Amino acid sequence: MKLFALLALALAPLSLTVSAENCIDLENVNPVDPTIQRSRHKGQLYVKLNHASNKDWFTKSDPYVEMWLEKVYKRRSKDIAKNLNPIYNETFCFSVRPGQDKLHVRVINKDTISDDKIGDTSISLDNVFKTGREGPQDYKLPKWFGLRSNGYVNLQMQFVDRA
Repeated sequence: MKLFALLALALAPLSLTVSAENCIDLENVNPVDPTIQRSRHKGQLYVKLNHASNKDWFTKSDPYVEMWLEKVYKRRSKDIAKNLNPIYNETFCFSVRPGQDKLHVRVINKDTISDDKIGDTSISLDNVFKTGREGPQDYKLPKWFGLRSNGYVNLQMQFVDRA
């Protein structure tokens, strides 16, 4: 039954449940240095966090996910208690400015004393900018200099150009 639910999620079209009003427009807040502009894209990036998988074999985790284009403007998912394969079904909206060409994703285990990183990855947005969408797709969460994977996170992305 769980496999059927994951398959249904993977095949479902991206449904945008977040409105553009919920996007933070950073255009006038923190201008980008023109010498570091790699991408000239501007617009709204919608990221649907479908599910994740954690390879922690000994204990169940209480995972949550952080995503950002700029570290000071992070988005955070809900916590899923005692689960190695959490299903989130959350959509986040980012206002993309010139120079932002990577989505950074970190999965964290919520602990009582201090939270522990499960894994993180940086995803190039080049294909999303070209085609307007990507996914659903699994992105590995490398650990130990990429020699080991601590699981994956499954995302769908859609970019709406504001040229």
